[in-house]
Amino acid sequence: MRCDIIFNEFDKIIQKEVFMLPDVITDDKFTPVTIDDMGLFRDILSSCDLYKNLEASEITFESVYCWGAADNPKKCVLDEGMVIFYEHEFGKDNVFYPPLVRKSEDFIPVLNKIVDYCREKNFGVYIERLTKNMVGLAESKDVCGQCCVFPRRSDCEYLYNPVELATFSGQKLKNKRNFLNGFMDRYDYEFVSYDESMREELLQLVKVWGKTHNELDAGGEYKAIVRALDNIKKLNLFCDVLKVDGKIIAFEIGFINQANVGVVMFEKANTDYRGSFQAVNNFFVKKHFTGCKYVNRQEDLGIPGLREAKMSYHPVAFSEKFIYTDRPDIIAAAEAEQEKFAAGE
Repeated sequence: MRCDIIFNEFDKIIQKEVFMLPDVITDDKFTPVTIDDMGLFRDILSSCDLYKNLEASEITFESVYCWGAADNPKKCVLDEGMVIFYEHEFGKDNVFYPPLVRKSEDFIPVLNKIVDYCREKNFGVYIERLTKNMVGLAESKDVCGQCCVFPRRSDCEYLYNPVELATFSGQKLKNKRNFLNGFMDRYDYEFVSYDESMREELLQLVKVWGKTHNELDAGGEYKAIVRALDNIKKLNLFCDVLKVDGKIIAFEIGFINQANVGVVMFEKANTDYRGSFQAVNNFFVKKHFTGCKYVNRQEDLGIPGLREAKMSYHPVAFSEKFIYTDRPDIIAAAEAEQEKFAAGE
């Protein structure tokens, strides 16, 4: 055998077995999240017990990719899985998702890699969307002392019984049932699957909603909805529209996650049509989610009116969310939110 071949093979072995450095997070490893990352993302989520029974909507490729139209997420692929970094609140904050790992035992090591990277960059540690089981794992490994862990009530996602939303049965949902029946009696309606010919009319409804309701991130949500519509088939999303006299007055977009939880991503309705929200909610769940464990209608963002609306459908549980941070401004905001919630605000 030629000597150069021998030395080349020896060099490969030495690099792999002896001098291989730990896989760390560096700037040059971050690349934008694209539709081509869907397979890798779903492979990681299906490999690790941390995510298999996760009711949360946000730790899914559908959510990361669609909202990525506004948040510009970037991924860093590691031996253990990946980390995702994004710009939050219109670029004011640098935020990480929880580590996405193939094995539960790698969660804490990758969490520590995020902490090391943030401190090296000197912009503080800020990890959102941690779930209760992730926090429990961190506490069991005694790593929470590096940062503060806070529950974030405004990020908790509302979970509902699919059968209840599909029937509005029982005394507690009588008011919803009355709105639904009134809508069905009052209007000449149809509930149909979305197709490309409806795109401009649907997006016009989104624009009008954003202007009339002064939503904080109406522009970001509009971009996310556009991306969802552009990738309905690739992402296996459901999208249906509610029409009255041939005009789109409501729509809903959603999917079923890896834990068999039906997720409502986007929902808008023209409230000039009495009962439109109750109708589109009921019809969508009935069509797609009756076989699911829960229906997740996402968080209330700390908006009192939105919280009241979500509570009025009587959730059966919540998907709790936590933040992990060493930033004084985020800690102060989290403490203030806890005080408001404790006071019943």
